[in-house]
Amino acid sequence: LKAIHDRESDEVYHVLDSYEGISPGMEVVGVIDWDRRYRLMRLHTAAHIISAIMYRDYGAMITGGQVEPEYARDDFSIERFDRQVFEDAIRKANDVVRAGLEVKIYYLKREEAMKIPGIVKLAEKMPPGYEILRIVEIPGVDMQADGGPHVRNTNEIGEIKLLKVENRGKNKKRIYYTVP
Repeated sequence: LKAIHDRESDEVYHVLDSYEGISPGMEVVGVIDWDRRYRLMRLHTAAHIISAIMYRDYGAMITGGQVEPEYARDDFSIERFDRQVFEDAIRKANDVVRAGLEVKIYYLKREEAMKIPGIVKLAEKMPPGYEILRIVEIPGVDMQADGGPHVRNTNEIGEIKLLKVENRGKNKKRIYYTVP
């Protein structure tokens, strides 16, 4: 199954690997794999916390990332290659998790949202054509435009565990982490 979002019509289409047993006009029911979805929500929210701490405490900008059901990875632009920096960031992120902060989601007009410093974190890019932006805020920690899935409270994430740190070249560091 592949989901395709048509931004022009704002509709989502599901393309199947096989159409055997299905005919046009037939009613079908979609079912979400909740365990997979919830794990992605937890990892995605953890990514917000980690990237906010890396920026706040080390001036590191996030340049890319990926969330898979088993782990997440974030790429940072940071000179210092020291595993201890990332271990400290994960420890601080776990403090935020344990604080049980509400994860707020709301919408702002693009013009209003873009006045907020740092609202667009990933390489300072927001695709054109979106007049209303979905804002994800973890009070006192992070606020950014984001359309991904998130938990309602940071304590749902569970303990974040650092798996691996890689030096990907000058000022390019990558971390892998997971949650229970």
